[in-house]
Amino acid sequence: MRISHRISRPTQWSIVLAAAIAAGHPVSAQSPDTGDWVQVYSIVVPYASDNDLNALTRLLDHAYVDQKARTVSAEVGPGELAQLRMLGLPVQINEAETARIRDYITKGVGKQASSAPDTTPGTKKISDGGSHAACYRTVGQVYSSFDELAAKYPKLVKVQTLGKTWMGGQYRQPGTDSDNNTNSSWVNLLVKYLPASVLNTFNLSLFPTEPYPIRVIVAGNFEKQDAQAQKPPNMVWTGGIHAREYAPQEVGMKYIEWLLDNYETDANARMMLDTNRYHFVVHNPDGRSIAEQQITARQRKNTNYATAACSTARSGGVDLNRNYPFGWRTGGPGASDNQCAEDYRGTAAVSEPETQVVLDYVRGSWNQAACKWEGGALPDGRPKSATYCNAQNRDNGGAGEFDWKTGADENYGGGVFIDLHSAARAILWSWGVRRSENENNIQTPNNLGLATIAQRMAYHNKYSAQQVLGYDTEGTTKDAVYGYLGAPSYTVEMGRSFYESCDNFNKEVYPENFNGFHYLSRVLYRPYQLPQGPDTVDVKIAAEAVQAGTKALVTATVDDNRYLYSKPGQSDIPAPPVPVVKKIKTALAYVGKLPWEAGAVGIPLALSASDQASPGLEEATRTASGMLDTTGLAPGRHMVYVQGINEDDKPGSVSAAFLNVKAAPEVTPEQPVMPIAFPFRRSGGALDLVDLALAALGVAGLVAARRRRR
Repeated sequence: MRISHRISRPTQWSIVLAAAIAAGHPVSAQSPDTGDWVQVYSIVVPYASDNDLNALTRLLDHAYVDQKARTVSAEVGPGELAQLRMLGLPVQINEAETARIRDYITKGVGKQASSAPDTTPGTKKISDGGSHAACYRTVGQVYSSFDELAAKYPKLVKVQTLGKTWMGGQYRQPGTDSDNNTNSSWVNLLVKYLPASVLNTFNLSLFPTEPYPIRVIVAGNFEKQDAQAQKPPNMVWTGGIHAREYAPQEVGMKYIEWLLDNYETDANARMMLDTNRYHFVVHNPDGRSIAEQQITARQRKNTNYATAACSTARSGGVDLNRNYPFGWRTGGPGASDNQCAEDYRGTAAVSEPETQVVLDYVRGSWNQAACKWEGGALPDGRPKSATYCNAQNRDNGGAGEFDWKTGADENYGGGVFIDLHSAARAILWSWGVRRSENENNIQTPNNLGLATIAQRMAYHNKYSAQQVLGYDTEGTTKDAVYGYLGAPSYTVEMGRSFYESCDNFNKEVYPENFNGFHYLSRVLYRPYQLPQGPDTVDVKIAAEAVQAGTKALVTATVDDNRYLYSKPGQSDIPAPPVPVVKKIKTALAYVGKLPWEAGAVGIPLALSASDQASPGLEEATRTASGMLDTTGLAPGRHMVYVQGINEDDKPGSVSAAFLNVKAAPEVTPEQPVMPIAFPFRRSGGALDLVDLALAALGVAGLVAARRRRR
């Protein structure tokens, strides 16, 4: 909940904010936890101008901006709260939300102690003792789900181990460690690096014997896709890069489970798995294993305690989402060199094994002769000039500048990359950092396409499509993937809290993101192009089954008004392009083949008024309907695809329905009347009376026999 009353604003406090920024005070990034472990606060700070908002979002980690109420909300520890108040900011504690968070912490996270050591470590839910957090799987449970799905759907699922985490790289099998087995288990490694005061907050029996590796689950109809000349588009998710964010990892898993469980019963699920491939990577299993046992559940970074040894577990380590190479250490405020800061970038780009493993999986390996990345989950669609023909994508290689201005081909068909986060209800896209080489702004050459995708998704999940949260973020996943490959790349900040209750997750967070990913799956074939056209939904075949040779009624809603536009809020951030709603020109149905497949034949559908249309935009939302001739279709289930086209001749998303055809009833053919050969005829010439009498008797017998058959 949000506080409803207006907070008074001290005079000219924006001057204080500006001074704080100039002095280098990223509040949430530099203050370790102090005081009682349960002291997490939900705070609200009002703002009166764009400058105020700009400064606030730079001070607060993952802030949620309510532009209507003109407030900024965040979750902070006691040290962070103290620093904000020292700066003279009008901080108001949201008492109700603070109480909910503390109840969440007290009842669940870190309260998993059992009377005896767990014989299956890592397989408990985040909270086995209460329903508020029991919906979130641990790393061990997620990986168990990977394997269970692969066993259940062997033709649709593959699981792969990508590599070791930082802690996994330190681990040694028992008996092989020359240093008294200090590296021979997860627990021994924690004892080696963390003080007893921190270890006492964990139930050490719940850690696995050795650190989990980085694994990926891939879902798709491999047999069908491998038989096609064109490679399928891919949706690549990374989840849990910031360990304390529980909801994103669960959303990714549940969406893949929905696809698989509904493949036989939902036409869109079948279309998606037949057409696309879905990759879900658990990015930071070390950090997540800590966060699952951490009382305050505030672990953000990985567990590289050798590089960043700090007083608490959560302060140590490297922020993996500041460790990616494209734009790492650009010289601005996008990350920190303070080892104990929450956004510590690491000693070098790709210094962390987790970063290297995921980057290698997504982009593949560099082929200098072809001047492109090959073999990754997403193909390279960003052309390289001779100047930038090198694996670093830098001017003439070496230490030259990155290529910030070359865009991907609008025909890019490789898919989309999404890094799943909590908890600002926002869809962010590249660039996340301003550079003088790019006229000191954040816009990419593909800005229209990137913004349109985000605004279409935002219609479905009701998030803010705003490109950045108000502060620079250098060295991020999305900037690296877009920078190297040109693939549409996003950070989706889901939910309202790091401490999202299961009730809210099930009622709001998962359904709204399911809708967004459902839409994205239906435009994945050409993600820069298809969102420029209308969204087609609710494809229905009127009859449960139709007889072969008859006609079936198909209906659908075709809507070009499905955008959600958001202003950036900050004056120094360019506003995204404003969507232009277009009239629907036509809609086509296809039986058995997608619109872009060879041999696909579009069947024109009639357009009529829709009760879903907005006043004044009636021609932008239409009902499409028509009759499908089933002549020549074999009995069984067929796929029907519908796609709308707007007045700019832009085709949009595709939606599907099953057409069940049953065989026509078997009809026993009439026995033909045999010609009378008159074998009893005695001689040539005219028939005499005997011949005529015998013929009459024969015809009468045939007629009688036919009547009996009827």
